[in-house]
Order: sequence, then structure tokens, then C-alpha cells
Amino acid sequence: MTPPLSPAPSRRQFLTHAALTAGACLLPAAHQATAAQPPYERTLRDRLWMWGHDSGSLVQGYGIGSKGSDIEPAAALEYLGIPNCCMVRFTGTPLPPFDDYVKQFAKTRRLTWSFVDGGKNFTTAQKLEQALDLAKQNPHLTGLDMDDFFLGDALPKNGGTDAAAHLTVAQVAQIRKDLKALSRPLDLSMVIYTNQLHPVIQPHVDVVDQVYLWTWKARELANLEANFAAYRKIAPTKPTLLGIYMWDFGEKKTIPVSLMEHQCRLGLDWLKQGQIEGLIFHCTPLCGMKLEAVEWSKDWIARHANDVVRP
Repeated sequence: MTPPLSPAPSRRQFLTHAALTAGACLLPAAHQATAAQPPYERTLRDRLWMWGHDSGSLVQGYGIGSKGSDIEPAAALEYLGIPNCCMVRFTGTPLPPFDDYVKQFAKTRRLTWSFVDGGKNFTTAQKLEQALDLAKQNPHLTGLDMDDFFLGDALPKNGGTDAAAHLTVAQVAQIRKDLKALSRPLDLSMVIYTNQLHPVIQPHVDVVDQVYLWTWKARELANLEANFAAYRKIAPTKPTLLGIYMWDFGEKKTIPVSLMEHQCRLGLDWLKQGQIEGLIFHCTPLCGMKLEAVEWSKDWIARHANDVVRP
């Protein structure tokens, strides 16, 4: 999602290392030496993810759905037949504590949680602590996400030389270092949009574990192959998941089935070629609305779920 962008946290607000040090103590020693996430299986289904938003998250700003009646994230996963979820609280909901909320993800194979996400009711450091506390009770929570990480087109501001971003390269590197030092290491992932594919972003990309690559406006999917090639010049070997929108949030309209076919065909080809690690379908509140792109995606997943994408 691209909600209104929040300013980068101040030095006083962003006490990342202190937050992580405190959070590390919350993770039980019983998880020592456990892998960040279970290895992927050979078929497509295990490499499918869904972008999770709280029920009603698309009402304000997009006028889609209705608060209290939209499908919940885990029900949307089941609806599409997707086992993994990236949960992003871009509207600031759900509110902590998350103990009851995450019970719905009991059958979810892999879960990630955002701490950079546009929500304004907590600082970045507070959201980081909340995510670490959540990981304590949920061993299937495998990583933390930085949504809408770069600002605008990511080009430097005010005569600077660094990419415009919510956090500096040094801050991101420290977060990743501390996540890897936990008794149960967590992966660190960031969102990149194809309009942000400038060489200036490379230092940030170099210090994360994984990238989620998205095309914000559906009409730009015609250039997906060229944009992916441009991305690979910046990040030749970075593990990457391709984002698949099922609604055109950039221009607030439906996505034609022809463009759904285009991005899913390329994604499946790239998966089989080993160029990407998985696909992320966006997003959970859209499920159950009988949107053509969602229903087409449901059928496509059912048809290809058992396709072998790795030897």
C-alpha cells in the first residue's frame, strides 16, 4: 500500500538498538539456532504470499469495502489458498496487544509483520518492539517488513546524496544485525516500487535480506520485464518476491484480467527460472468482494498451485 508518507523518525524517537536489545530478551532460548523460516517446498503454492491488512483498511482513502464487514486476513488466505502472509498495519490497526488477533494465523505457514508501515499511532521503535514481542509467542513469524520504505521516487532531497527513505543505511544495517543476533533470527525485508529503481537505492537494498518488488500503477505492468531487468542491475542476486496487485491502487480502479495474466505468467516463469523466490498477492480485504481480478487469481492459483517451480 501507499498511504500518506510519514516523516522519518527523529533521533530521540528512533532508539532502534535499545529497542532491539530489550526485544531480544523476550525471545525464548528454546528457539536457539532455529532457521528464520522453514525452507520452501518444490511447488508454487508454498511460495505464495498474501499482503495482509486489517478488515476495513481500504475504506478510508480508497472507498473499498466497509469497516466491520470485510473479510479478515486469515479468511482471505484460505479463500485464495495461500499459506503465507505479510501483515502490514498501514492504518495503524490492529492495535496491540496482538495476542488474540494473531490466533487467526494458527494455520499460516509463514507470517511477517511490519514496523515501517505508514501507521502514525506509534513510533518506528515502538512498532519494532511490538513485532519482537509478537515473535516471542509465534515461532511461525519469520521476518519483519518495511513497507513504503523509500519516499516518493527515492531521489535525494535538498541537495543530499542518499536515497530519500524512512531510515538511513546505517539504521537499517543495525536493525538487520540485531535481528540476526536474536536467539531466533528474523529476516528483514523492504518494499520497492518500479518507479524507485534508481542506483541511489542500492546501499539500502544491500543491507536487507529480501525485497518485495511492486508496480504501483497497473498501466505500467506493460513495462514489467524491462523494469525487472533494471531492478536486477541494482540488486543482481537479492532474494526477491514479486508483488501482484489485484486492484489498481495507483489509479483507483479495477485491473483488467489481461494484466493479471501478464504479471502472473511472468512471475511463474521467473519462479521456475530461479529469478525470484515467490509471489505476493495484494491484498486480503479485496477477497470476498467478487472482484474480477480476485476471482481470476483464485482460479489461477488453483490451476497452478501444484506446479513444480524448483527441482
